[in-house]
Amino acid sequence: MKVLVTGATGFLGAALVGRLLAEGERVRVLARDAYKAHRLFGTRVEILQGNLLEAPKVAAALKDIEVIYHLAGRLYHPSIPAAHYFETHVEGTRVLLQCCRDLPGLSRLVHCSTTGVYGVTGLNAVDEASPYAPTNPYEQSKLAGEELVIQAHAEAQLPVTVVRPALVYGPGDLHLLGFFRQVARGLPATIAGGCAYIHPIYIDDMSRSFLLAARLPHAIGRCYNVAGHFPVSFTDLAGTIANVLKRHPCPLSLPTWMAYGAAMIFRWLPGIGEASAPLTTSRIDFLTHSRIYSCERARRELQFTPQVELNDGIHYTIAWYREHGYL
Repeated sequence: MKVLVTGATGFLGAALVGRLLAEGERVRVLARDAYKAHRLFGTRVEILQGNLLEAPKVAAALKDIEVIYHLAGRLYHPSIPAAHYFETHVEGTRVLLQCCRDLPGLSRLVHCSTTGVYGVTGLNAVDEASPYAPTNPYEQSKLAGEELVIQAHAEAQLPVTVVRPALVYGPGDLHLLGFFRQVARGLPATIAGGCAYIHPIYIDDMSRSFLLAARLPHAIGRCYNVAGHFPVSFTDLAGTIANVLKRHPCPLSLPTWMAYGAAMIFRWLPGIGEASAPLTTSRIDFLTHSRIYSCERARRELQFTPQVELNDGIHYTIAWYREHGYL
């Protein structure tokens, strides 16, 4: 099949393109930064320069395409204006869907959303029937984008599937690098005792879930949570990282009040500001609130089971960080 990947130069997108190429698929990417795409993929993929707001370029990218993996997005940071998230996740998705409506031969559009649409879950795993409670512009815009996708399926019978990744980690990811570095340096990596839980999934497992979502006919019109085997507390995550690094985990955890105080100081320090602060209020919220998910629907309907255990995934991630000079 001939496939189009948006967001191909990002962490998830680059890993997915690699998986598609390994399986012999013919891949085209629509990339804002064509130079970065060429650096990543060379001549192995067809690269078109453009962004999702340029309808003529989107239409050109869709020519002869059978499967679309729509992974284009912006990672959350409090310094980024909310309008930028809605431009990418909502308006870009709207243009793509409009260009798809008269596309002959389209068998699937896999839309990458996020489990963040549920917001903070507490210790009870949420499933696809749970209410939405996004907490920031990233999550709000991702929810609005996936609602457009489901609406396009209902109104125009577009063959769509929505995948909601949990916290994806692995080689190529820099989102959790700061946490790894804190552990590596023997510094406190957790806040408020590290009792909050997250639900990580290794990048190779995540890529495989996208392919299953694209290939199974009964997945059309469905949404799927995708996460790893088990949720893990931040304390246990830090302990696993320390064990792989052959270091003793730091026994200290920052009190919440101290963390918020440090975040405020960093925010107003000259030359730092919120954009480059090592600790922000959004990061504190991430480290102190549990987000865990039921993936029973993906297991039952996609036959998806994660294959990479946390300890192995941490090994692979640390090896990549070291190889590239991050640790």
